[in-house]
Amino acid sequence: MKLNLQIPSKEVIKITPIDSGIEYINKLFYYLDFDENKLKILGGYPANSVINIIGEADTGKSLLCHLAVVSNSVKGLKTLYVSVENPASYVSMSLKRISSIKKIDYSFILNNVKILDLSNYYSLSNNIENFLKEFYTLAKGFNICVFDSVSGLYENREVMARYIVRRVFQISKNLKMTTFLISQKREESPFSSRSAGGLAISHIADCNIVLSKVIVSSFGEKKMYNAEVGDIVRIFRIDGCRLCGHSSKNHFFKINEYGYIVFKTNE
Repeated sequence: MKLNLQIPSKEVIKITPIDSGIEYINKLFYYLDFDENKLKILGGYPANSVINIIGEADTGKSLLCHLAVVSNSVKGLKTLYVSVENPASYVSMSLKRISSIKKIDYSFILNNVKILDLSNYYSLSNNIENFLKEFYTLAKGFNICVFDSVSGLYENREVMARYIVRRVFQISKNLKMTTFLISQKREESPFSSRSAGGLAISHIADCNIVLSKVIVSSFGEKKMYNAEVGDIVRIFRIDGCRLCGHSSKNHFFKINEYGYIVFKTNE
């Protein structure tokens, strides 16, 4: 193998947005306009990035991805949804529900979304190399990919986590896909980005988003979160993004009775 040195490119990669499906989130990412030397709102997640979404159960990880999938299907962007845990029919039901809430014709989903149902492939972790080869072929032509969850690919074999996520990262970059990796949380702290597979996963991804929920159980938490004892406080936090600027604050949201994410604003 012969190694070659390269000088830094004169061409700077232009970071473009991909709609999150939620206007509030679209305003949390920024980019530097080199011509004006000014920071501007990007208007979505950075496109062609690998985004790791970390959280415990019932924090809205899948819902966050479903909102992005539905919103971008209208724009003609094609999504490959790799469902490792839920059968395809349940994923379809959620996409249809969100389409109805957002008043988007479900035909856009039917035309632009494909689901790879791995929920019954119990021996998947023993055939991961074959899966990755097939995934590369299947993913060609898609703009967005969702792994729900990527943790399921290395269940009971977390020593393989870094290798698997690195391969998915490389494939996504080669195919210029925006890829969402849904990761199961490993630590109780609502602010930790440690997921199944260890900290290596968050180091590989371009962007990490931590979703948390706190059940208010003390006077201190009541005062901190401006909530009542027994309330569920949900938190959205961008835990680093190497492709563009971003908000580093905690942002509070709720999942309403329709199963839809609504952020709290100061307005």
